[in-house]
Amino acid sequence: MARKARQRISYVLPLANSPGGHRLGVNSLAVDRPQGILYTAGRDGVVCLWNIGVDVSGSTHHRPGSEYVPRPVPTPSTFRDQIQAHTHWVNDLVLAHSNEAVVSCSSDLTVKLWRPHSTSHQANTIGVHSDYVKCLATPSGHSDWVASGGLDRKIRVWDLNGGGEKLQIDIAGEDGNNTKGSVYSLGIGGGVVASGGPEGCVRVWDPRSGKPITKFVGHTDNVRAILVSEQGNMVLTASSDTTIKLWSVTAGRCLDTLSMHNDSVWSLHSSHPGLEIFHSSDRSGLIAKTDIRNVAEVEDGICVAVCQEKGGVNKVVAAGDYLWTATSSSSINRWMDVDTNADLVSDYRRPRVASSASSRPRIPFTSSVGTGASSPPPPAGRHAIPITALLRMSTSSSFPSNVRDPDAVTVYSMASARQTSISETIMEGDPGVTVPYNEIPDETIEGQRGLVKHFLLNDRRRVLTVDTAGEVVMWDLLKCVPIKSFGERHLEDVAMEVNTTDSIANWCQVDTRTGKLACVLEENYCFDAEMYADEADIEEKLEFRDDQRINMGKWVLRYLFSNLIDEEIRRDEEYRKTLEEKRVRKENIQLQLPPTTFSMIDAAGSPVTTPTAKNTGSGFYLFPQTPNMGIGVATPNVSFMTTPWDGDTARKSMERQSVDYFSSGGGVSSPLVKNSGATPGEPEEVPGSPVETKEEKGTSRFGWRPFGNKKLGRSASTDMGTKSPLPNTDEKPSEQTVAEENSDKPDALDETLGAVIRKIRAGYERDTSDEGITTVISPSLPQETPVLKPPHGTSIIVQEEKPDFGGVADLYRGTVGSLGEDADLLERVMPAWLAELLLLNRTPFKDTIKVSFVLVPWQDELPVLPSESGSEGKNSRLNANRMLRAKKVLAYVAEHLAPPFMNTSYVPKPKDGGDPPKPEEWLELFCHDQIVPPTMTLATIRSFVWKTGGDVTLHYRRKDRPVLETLGEKRKDTSGKTV
Repeated sequence: MARKARQRISYVLPLANSPGGHRLGVNSLAVDRPQGILYTAGRDGVVCLWNIGVDVSGSTHHRPGSEYVPRPVPTPSTFRDQIQAHTHWVNDLVLAHSNEAVVSCSSDLTVKLWRPHSTSHQANTIGVHSDYVKCLATPSGHSDWVASGGLDRKIRVWDLNGGGEKLQIDIAGEDGNNTKGSVYSLGIGGGVVASGGPEGCVRVWDPRSGKPITKFVGHTDNVRAILVSEQGNMVLTASSDTTIKLWSVTAGRCLDTLSMHNDSVWSLHSSHPGLEIFHSSDRSGLIAKTDIRNVAEVEDGICVAVCQEKGGVNKVVAAGDYLWTATSSSSINRWMDVDTNADLVSDYRRPRVASSASSRPRIPFTSSVGTGASSPPPPAGRHAIPITALLRMSTSSSFPSNVRDPDAVTVYSMASARQTSISETIMEGDPGVTVPYNEIPDETIEGQRGLVKHFLLNDRRRVLTVDTAGEVVMWDLLKCVPIKSFGERHLEDVAMEVNTTDSIANWCQVDTRTGKLACVLEENYCFDAEMYADEADIEEKLEFRDDQRINMGKWVLRYLFSNLIDEEIRRDEEYRKTLEEKRVRKENIQLQLPPTTFSMIDAAGSPVTTPTAKNTGSGFYLFPQTPNMGIGVATPNVSFMTTPWDGDTARKSMERQSVDYFSSGGGVSSPLVKNSGATPGEPEEVPGSPVETKEEKGTSRFGWRPFGNKKLGRSASTDMGTKSPLPNTDEKPSEQTVAEENSDKPDALDETLGAVIRKIRAGYERDTSDEGITTVISPSLPQETPVLKPPHGTSIIVQEEKPDFGGVADLYRGTVGSLGEDADLLERVMPAWLAELLLLNRTPFKDTIKVSFVLVPWQDELPVLPSESGSEGKNSRLNANRMLRAKKVLAYVAEHLAPPFMNTSYVPKPKDGGDPPKPEEWLELFCHDQIVPPTMTLATIRSFVWKTGGDVTLHYRRKDRPVLETLGEKRKDTSGKTV
């Protein structure tokens, strides 16, 4: 039997307000050149916009035959806008619709569209995969469609104009045997789509039909990035096997393999229509720029190490004279790009400057201060490329073995070098150790702090977190606020200081995958944990029962959704008011109508029922003659109708009578209408049946039965053990009959808040009491769940986990403050188990987890407790709720000690006729030679004191005698001495 989809609730605790920016690493970038905007997508689920402060409309690099023009001083980049588009990592983004639309894909299984320049500040879901969505591709920034690929081994094409999915390509094939068909990279150009993934091959598809065009085999590891030329004849691919390959679609083969990287290549970027200039980045943080224009062989091109990041570069984009890098850091670096038309200079050293996180723009050098007297300045007026920044493009490229004089400086014209060979030019100079062209970024866009690690304490209420700056903070999962900051310390050290010896059932899952603290609740475990009210740190002064426990999951959910509860109570009041007004109207109409049957007495004195007049077909309504009588019977208070009615008037009259009279609570069901005649906008009558009446016996006045209760769902005849009065036939029931039989049962496919509300209202309609309709909505009271006030900015997410999905899909996302406004949407997606908790104060039934223990007197000082049979034995074996406190065990011991012992002078007596001392004041428990505190639970005793399997052995004994003296009067022992 297939498993059902499971709904779960997540709430995300808000962090302190920040000026904007990512809290975790950045996965993707895109540049809007005309408007000068940088788009960034992060692992925190956020998409940000930045005013980049530089001119990217064109390049100011030196061109052959032109004078060098220094670039203007750039202004610092500024934050512009952001949106929490996703609830998981954003893996990729692209621009479309003339750069007016931003399309992003995420590990939350969705593809979303956001129009940042419109008035609506909301990202709309345009498509969903069944697993993580890893990549996006679009033909251009003006396109109206986008392709997405994911771990579900499918490529999907989405219409950005609201047309939904236009095409689906299944990489797994019809038989589904391609287990490595996950899509990690996509490229589109010239009317073809290219995809790559763990299988190592590159597949080329027709985006109009979804048919395969060709397949390139050559990579030996995951294909991480793909570019397709504008004409669609060339494909450039980068792989985790450290190589970059250039493929010809027309020739169907690999043209060249480039190996300038020594680590996995993660990203490719090119603005050249033929892909002859491109940037690449790898896992080690190296960014390279390759130029293969106007060369006969690839080896004759030039490849320059532009810069070196501290970690792997997930994405690189270039525009104008600059490039931007996305790494695992929340900050984004801007670097000066390399002009591959510039001259080469041998042994040119630039000053090394310590790296800085400052966001101040840095002016690139136009002259150099050498590291020594032997370091001359670069060529005047040019951005020269040092030979030490060049990279081997392939294994066939060679560098000289001889070492030239390091003080010698040689300038090589790139134009003349291209006429011969770059390799031959390099051989005239010594490249030495590779030194990137840029040593420090031109600017750094600072990110914000995000949570990267957490530790859930034993009380299952407090959580320790560490952010990207190393600060440790303690959070309260119930109040949804930070409690205390411990500064920059090791998480483990703080945990050892503040952790307690409590054993509480796990009621939630905690994660920090998006840089914030998220708590996930599911039906099967979120009601497992309880805590005692006297340990709950409740601000309001409330009176609780002795040792009252509070369900932690129930407590927090009650107040996270308090606005929704208030809205549903308001709607419930309006519905009941409308229903009562309808009933009053029916009763008033019923009183104004003539009776439909007439009683009279025959000759024998028996009552005779006479039906109403029937239409004779001539337009007149005449009363029929009484059977066996020759004369007509005059009916009192009813006058004959002498005016003919038209057919429409007669029909309306009969419908009015059937609706308003026969549908009343005590009337007879009318055979004239199938429905009870509910008017538009008012609830329909739900007629009862004898079987339903029997079945509802013993339930509430509204016939409510909890979801999932199979016993209550059986028919009355089954529960009573009798046979059904209906004849047993082989005929299958009609669809209408099945629908009527199941009308009172919740739809298995619609176990939502809306289904619970419909069932509540059906109960209202069956209520025939004269006292008015009483609401059944009864949320928990403060005495059961004390008032909590979570911040209104706390995010609430309703998610669904399907058996055939590789992740969790979001059904709803809002905040604590917006739940009341989103009631209509929540009625469609909120699970029924949560609805029953909020509106009816019901939790799913689960067996109580118990702990078995044995009570033994300490060194036979006290009598042995009687066994279950009533006789004394060596010990008393018991079991109780795992949350039972030790003082309750002491109370049990005091209660079950032998009466003769209780009558002795040992038991302390109260002074001045006061209350007797409590058992924990003169008794104590031992376990493994440790005194058990009275407030310790059995679960904690087993986990932290007993620490082994089997029954827990507890020894009971009296406390030290000096303590007893303070409790009561002095007593004498058997020798007559005062003790």
